[in-house]
Amino acid sequence: MKTSRLHIIVAFLVVVSVGVLMPFQVARADTGPKPSMHFEFAYEVDPVPTIVSGVQFECQMADCSDAEPLGEAGPQRFGCWEGGCSSLAYGYAEYHRLSIDFSDGKTRQSNVFGKKYFEAYYRVTVREDDLLVEELLGKDRSRLSFFELMAFIAVTFLFCVVAVIELPILIILLILIIRNADFRAARGWYIAGWVVSVPGLVLSLIFEWGLVVTLVVEIILALAYALWRKRPRTKLLTVVLLMNLITQPALWFIVSELIDGSTFWPLAIGEVIVWLVEAGILALSLRKQAKFWEALALSFVLNLASFGLGLLLPF
Repeated sequence: MKTSRLHIIVAFLVVVSVGVLMPFQVARADTGPKPSMHFEFAYEVDPVPTIVSGVQFECQMADCSDAEPLGEAGPQRFGCWEGGCSSLAYGYAEYHRLSIDFSDGKTRQSNVFGKKYFEAYYRVTVREDDLLVEELLGKDRSRLSFFELMAFIAVTFLFCVVAVIELPILIILLILIIRNADFRAARGWYIAGWVVSVPGLVLSLIFEWGLVVTLVVEIILALAYALWRKRPRTKLLTVVLLMNLITQPALWFIVSELIDGSTFWPLAIGEVIVWLVEAGILALSLRKQAKFWEALALSFVLNLASFGLGLLLPF
């Protein structure tokens, strides 16, 4: 493919991405974890009413005078059931307020509250005429059964193994595979790459299966590209696997631990960095078969596909 045609493709994809980004105002271009809020209700009224419906208002001003309901876009939404409410969003505003309809015919509004944690938990005290919302320190582990506690410990241990041991090995294997021309020249490194990926994939299925969905989509697209452009299939698919196991968890860690989930631009910049880093990895992998612009377009398509899937799937 000539460079001029690749310029046209990249420009077209940029226009498409802007068209998708603007109406949804999203902050993430993948199927990874998104900030959430969970509300558990406690009652100071008797008899205890049930929850009928509710609205979560998002505000930029501290008094919530500019309150707007949390919009629905893909998995982003607020919902209630008989025992509680929860919401998931691409990004929250600075302040929040609840308005809940109860079976006793009353609509109770809450105080204005903030959000400290990426996955935030709240206690909502239902009083005679209003609601008191208080953010908790985190998910209450004291209520876990013995088997749930053991499962939690096992998952935590697996997470430590993946973070401390697997991630450096994946980086080394990715470098070795990029440096070698094809599968025959480095058969052992390719096999090792897929074997070492197993703990991370297992952890993703337990904790955040969006990574597995991302991998499936991107590997299928990479295979289609390899067949279309006659690129080395085994090398390309292995590189796509390894680079996602490195870049996506790194991005998710930044999103969940270093950013409160309400700021658009740091997340958008992070996504652009991931796109460019993955484009660089693909360009190095295909340096003898394709120019940089082709790798840039391929990386863009892969990330745009996972972004679009993230709008459709409820996680």
